[in-house]
Amino acid sequence: MEKITRRQFIVKSSMIAGGTIGSMAFGSELLYPQKARASEVAFPESSCGPQKSSNKKILIAYASFCGTTGGVAEAIGQVLCEKGAAVDVRLVKNIHDISIYDAAVIGSAVRSSSWWPEAVEFVKRNQETFHRIPVAYFLTCLALYNHNEGSRKVARSYMDPVLKAAPSVQPVDMGLFCGVLDYSKLSFMYRTVMKSKMKKQGVPEGDFRDWNAIRAWAKNLQAPLIGSSERER
Repeated sequence: MEKITRRQFIVKSSMIAGGTIGSMAFGSELLYPQKARASEVAFPESSCGPQKSSNKKILIAYASFCGTTGGVAEAIGQVLCEKGAAVDVRLVKNIHDISIYDAAVIGSAVRSSSWWPEAVEFVKRNQETFHRIPVAYFLTCLALYNHNEGSRKVARSYMDPVLKAAPSVQPVDMGLFCGVLDYSKLSFMYRTVMKSKMKKQGVPEGDFRDWNAIRAWAKNLQAPLIGSSERER
């Protein structure tokens, strides 16, 4: 075995340790690509509508990666508020009591052909309650950039994991919406991977949320979730 001096041992050990720490940090960008730019990402939470005991109280729960789905959740919530409901828009990780709600709309961005794990787990953990109240699901994904039956079929399949995880919950409707591709909100490594992937799929950078379609879907939830509004009685 080659002998090395104490000084050489210290230098080599420092290089190895530095390389290990660097690779761990590098890997964390791949596992958690949002961390590098977390300060630039907003996850909206809000409440709206009349806070009366006679009004239906609706939870809009969502899981998001870069805030795209949060914007959709708020738009849905606003429509339901206009229909006479009291609405809370919340990240799933910040919800601790769902017993106060009369109905729920739950949505998520898509990762690995499924809702985000925290959204699936949220429904699974609370399926006994969600089984007793009206619930609707929605998702945002870039697969819907191409507006055709094939892309909708693919997007619809992304709901399968949550449907299987909580079979007792039968959603009254499921909304499928295109999302946003914003490279500035991704870490360097994840941005590089996404650019390559999106180029192959022909998806350019941009915001592809169809707000008219989102609001129209939310309006159709009035009857199954809250019935007729106060204004229509």
